[in-house]
Amino acid sequence: MSAKVESEADAIVRNCLDGRRSFAVIAGAGSGKTSSLVDALGRVREREGSALRRHGQRIACITFTKRAVEVIKARLGFDDLYLVSTLHSFLWGQIGGFHDDMREALRESRIPALIEKAKADDNGGKSKKALKARAKIERLTAERAALASVKSFEYADTSFSDYGKGQIGHDDIIEIATFLFAENATFRRITGLRFPYIFVDEAQDTFEGIVAGLNLVCAGTGLPMIGYFGDPWQQIYDRSAGAFAPPEGGEVITKTENFRCSKSVIRLLNAFRGDVEQYAAGDNKACEGSVELLLVKAEEPTEPRKRYSEEQVERALARMDAAVADWGWTGRDDVMKLFLVRQMIARRLGFADLNRLFTGDYASSRAQDAFEAGEHFLLKPFLSTICPLITAQEQGDGRKIINLLRHDSPAFAVNGLNAGKSLKLMIETANALVAQLRALWDTETIGAILRFCIDKQIIQPSERLCEHLDRAPRVEEFDEDLHGLDKGDWLADSLLQMTPGPVSCYSNYIDNNTAHSTQHGVKGEQYEKVVVVYDDVEAAWSHYSFSKVLTPLTAGEPTERQRSVTQKLAYVSFSRAKEDLRVLLFTADPEGARAELIHSKLLLPNQIRIAT
Repeated sequence: MSAKVESEADAIVRNCLDGRRSFAVIAGAGSGKTSSLVDALGRVREREGSALRRHGQRIACITFTKRAVEVIKARLGFDDLYLVSTLHSFLWGQIGGFHDDMREALRESRIPALIEKAKADDNGGKSKKALKARAKIERLTAERAALASVKSFEYADTSFSDYGKGQIGHDDIIEIATFLFAENATFRRITGLRFPYIFVDEAQDTFEGIVAGLNLVCAGTGLPMIGYFGDPWQQIYDRSAGAFAPPEGGEVITKTENFRCSKSVIRLLNAFRGDVEQYAAGDNKACEGSVELLLVKAEEPTEPRKRYSEEQVERALARMDAAVADWGWTGRDDVMKLFLVRQMIARRLGFADLNRLFTGDYASSRAQDAFEAGEHFLLKPFLSTICPLITAQEQGDGRKIINLLRHDSPAFAVNGLNAGKSLKLMIETANALVAQLRALWDTETIGAILRFCIDKQIIQPSERLCEHLDRAPRVEEFDEDLHGLDKGDWLADSLLQMTPGPVSCYSNYIDNNTAHSTQHGVKGEQYEKVVVVYDDVEAAWSHYSFSKVLTPLTAGEPTERQRSVTQKLAYVSFSRAKEDLRVLLFTADPEGARAELIHSKLLLPNQIRIAT
């Protein structure tokens, strides 16, 4: 096996580390960013590890997802010299002991900012929006006054806060840390002493105030120093920094290798973004691959708010199927289909009614976010336990059944109902219980399934789930003005009356057991063949417009925000393809769009077709 060849970017990173100089690596898609990060972390251990351990200091590595945390930990051999954590976990670890300072941040910055934001929604009238804003201002003002009696603060990874009780949530962590970094020199000094080396993965997804704060920690020459790894063109989440740079005097490094994509895909990426010229640098050097853009005549939407009817969604999916068949990709297990939103995915995979419920009138933005993340409390028992048990029963996997029950079921816990049984009898009991569950699956409602699982102690229900199961269903007609704060009751009642089949389909999707995904959901992933579907009508999102960004003369000019967010999401989607990429663009004017795309030189004329 040939020795690894150090890239020019990695050599510059090594020089920065050896010189204790901060830096930022701009690493395009497929550039081996994680390998560069792990190499940098390893070099610090090699040179400074013994001294850091003697002084009780650690190397911090902040990354974006829990999955990335585990990947990086494993590649570092789970060495406790490193603190590898998500951003929120890292920040809470630093601010968690500064209760007086947190109180000051809430009193002087966080709560006043929330009050000002609420005031902007209060026009002095009697609209629901104005009344809610005034109620929020009153609540926040009372909580601010109650801060003086709060002795300590607790953090829960949720969007909910109760400052008067010392409870802070997900968003508060960012704002409190931003305030402390900016205003508290002692806090900055302690952070720097704990972590002489700080590395930030996916730096484009870190919040702007945190980047500024970490740069203050690492300002000047020598230690502490910071190294950022990321790509502004892969910033697809709201409120994150996007652009990032090291403290003054630090080095900005561009990594131009692409170890993932075929040469055809790399040419598109280079033409699309323009600021980084990548080249094939690994096994993909011999892979030409292919890229094709297919233009499809879009239907005029017939539903209110310019939405497609069910029949139109079906016809759009049929056009996609025809295109996939034309490419010879039907039935292949190496093809990933990417959509902007879940409407088409849900319809194709069998959970359209469930998707409509969690994006409809009864769903708050928090409920929708939890549904999209697979974290909604009404569905979690199905995702974690019930659906896996049904799957294991259908596959005849008795070992998986008993393992699931031992892990999740109070009845099969070490001190549970079945604790005194022999293993053989316990397995028989488990199989019989799950057989009963499976018999109910095709005939009963979700509510009945949950009640059965609670009664038999298959699951440990949350308090909120039990509240909904125990109360009487809401019988009055839902009115947003009257019932807006209680809309979750109508959501729960509707869900509990549904059959469980769609939840099983949804569970498969959440567990990545399907060849469909949203474009946001595949960041960091890679697939041999990728189909990207762009339909601005289907998406129904005003802040994205792929037809306007790709063909502005034909579809109209996008806003600057539309251009920015759409370009970045498209870049992320295109760069998932290792070998072949197909883009399906629904447009009102396929002929005009083709002429414009050819003129833009984004692709060659023979790569752009109009569907017949």
